Amino acid sequence: MATAYSKDFLVSAFMFRYCEHNVDTRRMEQDAEKLYDRVGKDKFREYASLDAAEVARYKKFCLDRGLPL
Repeated sequence: MATAYSKDFLVSAFMFRYCEHNVDTRRMEQDAEKLYDRVGKDKFREYASLDAAEVARYKKFCLDRGLPL
């Protein structure tokens, strides 16, 4: 059964790849939230290239550091 991820989780998962490289993402995060609101979860995942592997990578990062999902 697929896990239903929240908007906050998916936006954070998208931002993760940029934060890893110390990119200032404040504006990008606002734009990502607006995109999610406009197109919905499924299209956001498609547009943000958040496939199962990328989500799993971010989820592992969170679990390894005791961060909430």
